[in-house]
Amino acid sequence: MKSNIPLSLHGSLPGLSPHFLFGNLIQAGVLFRNISVPNALRQFKARYGDVFQFWLGSSRIIVVSGVEDVQHVLTHRHIYDKGALSTRTFSILFPDAIVCCKGAKYKRHAAYILTLFRRTKVMANLDLMIDHVDKLLVRWRANDIDIIHQNILQQCQYLVLGIFGFIAFDYDLEILNGEDFTGNELTQALQDFVSAFQFLLFSPSFISSIYLKFNSRYRRAREVIKRHLYQIIEQELTENEESLANRKRTCFIASLVTSLQENESLEASKPEEDKKGLSRQEVLDEMLLFLVAGFETTATALAWFIHLMSKHPRVQSKIKAELASNGGTTQDITQDRLDSLVYLDCVVNEVLRFCPPLLAAVRTVGVDDVLPQSGAQLHEGDEVLIPIHNLARDTRLWSIDPDLFYPERFLEADKNHHPYALLPFSTGHRQCIGQDLARFELKVLAARLMQNVTFTDGGPQVNSGGHFARVSVMPKHIGVKISFDY
Repeated sequence: MKSNIPLSLHGSLPGLSPHFLFGNLIQAGVLFRNISVPNALRQFKARYGDVFQFWLGSSRIIVVSGVEDVQHVLTHRHIYDKGALSTRTFSILFPDAIVCCKGAKYKRHAAYILTLFRRTKVMANLDLMIDHVDKLLVRWRANDIDIIHQNILQQCQYLVLGIFGFIAFDYDLEILNGEDFTGNELTQALQDFVSAFQFLLFSPSFISSIYLKFNSRYRRAREVIKRHLYQIIEQELTENEESLANRKRTCFIASLVTSLQENESLEASKPEEDKKGLSRQEVLDEMLLFLVAGFETTATALAWFIHLMSKHPRVQSKIKAELASNGGTTQDITQDRLDSLVYLDCVVNEVLRFCPPLLAAVRTVGVDDVLPQSGAQLHEGDEVLIPIHNLARDTRLWSIDPDLFYPERFLEADKNHHPYALLPFSTGHRQCIGQDLARFELKVLAARLMQNVTFTDGGPQVNSGGHFARVSVMPKHIGVKISFDY
């Protein structure tokens, strides 16, 4: 791996000379001027073109936005593997999760992890998701109709975290039961863990290590999660085979228990190619990865959906009309009915295009290569970042103005858009393994909300949108009124 020191432009690719420690974050306005990373990368693209250098702190990356170059990077897995930049961040918190694995270790983990996200297992959680939305609706109904909800993002996080507790652990986090969303001990620990991860995203590795070492809240949270998870594992191991088989249909931990190594010491002594199963530490890291990668991404997308519905009443009305024409607005949501909601599919796609919850896909160059569209020379060890927002707003890739929120584009001129113009969950060998769950969950939650409530704009001061990047690219300002339709 190439050294990132001294901080200076490398080679002939355009860019700005970086500052020590901060890279281009000050020049781009990310620090001190409140410009989000997606907007900063769009501005750099307008200035430097489809390929340029950018420094995220002390890390040099090559930003690639030309769609043919993007397709080349994401389809040539023998040249471009999982980005070391993102792996370094993930490995600080969960070094044994699949996102940090390569080679034989990745294949071993994939054999157990990828099966968790099969379509049948994802869809088995339909009723669970609806039940949690209904709990949130009960809370909303108790509020004054004139209240402007300015904590929608937080409420979406609580909703999805509650669902996550059951899907991952078959465990009630009790987060929607009380009046203040406090939940229980495990709920607070999971929230503290996510907060720690958010701090690490743009921090140098040595600062991250120091931060975690002296952060008592993070260390306590990890111990609480570990204790609860190991207790759940022990409980699963006492289940009979028939009960465990039934629980495996919907619960991740029940599935992973069957992958546990019987003799961890023996497996640890083997070459990686000969190892079987997962250790308890590996299962713990996988569950923590599911938390960080899954819960916040879906919650963010749902918050964007609510914000955009409040801004576009025409779209909201069309969703409600589609629901009414497919069995009535109050009828239970079934899988067949969900599949029939074509316009809602378009809305979900447009939300993910207009406000992608992920910042980028990152890859590391394994051998020297030349990008086909731009002709840019890349070298072994270079970090390549593909900004999802740049592709989603590129006027060359969309027939209808990409800065316009218009779900009908997927039924009209943009129906056959370039497949690499829309990458909300990345694609290829290292795409998001939980994207089917995220899409399904977003559609279910959106449909249930639209069956019951209407979101209206709370005004420009509180509902102006904007975004900031953490684990996902979150909305900065949401303020909506919520009225029940019946």
